[in-house]
Amino acid sequence: MAEVNGALGGNARADNERLVFFSDAVVAIALTLLALELPTPHGASDDDVWRAFREHLPDHATFLLSFAVIATFRVAHKWLFGRIGGFSPRLPWLTFSRLSGIILVPFATRVLYATVVGGTGLTLINTVNHCWSRGLLRPDAEPEVTRRLQLFLAFPTVAFLLSIPIAFVSLSGAKYSWAVVFTLTALAARWATHPGARPDRE
Repeated sequence: MAEVNGALGGNARADNERLVFFSDAVVAIALTLLALELPTPHGASDDDVWRAFREHLPDHATFLLSFAVIATFRVAHKWLFGRIGGFSPRLPWLTFSRLSGIILVPFATRVLYATVVGGTGLTLINTVNHCWSRGLLRPDAEPEVTRRLQLFLAFPTVAFLLSIPIAFVSLSGAKYSWAVVFTLTALAARWATHPGARPDRE
């Protein structure tokens, strides 16, 4: 598939940049919708307002987790496209599939939440595999770095999917597992994006 890279040249970069810009716009909309879903505490006094706020702490914790999940997918997508030098007709559809999952995150709850996040992660992993197998990555994109990204994405994706049966038993247990998953994922991100894995362009 090297001929795909060479034939498209500058057009490939322009097409990929349009996908990145479009993705950024969708992510911005998703984050806005996420904030709009936050409950507003009301009360006749300051004590009532703080009491209402404490009652909605689980909703605010879910907001922070969802914000972090969407941000992680956005960073991983930008990281990947910073290393793509070619283009394929399937690439936009893989991107749109991932974006559909991101848009659903603000509305996903309970079992659906883990399903949406896990499915979005699988789509992004599929995008990485597609770019690698079709030779769309730039020559200087080291295979080791790409494998690090795959591992980084696979860990939270599998963990979120495994939390689905936990949610049937205990929704609170599933939510706690999501928090643990994201904490470990943040640590994995530091390893996956160490100085040797930084993209050449932002």
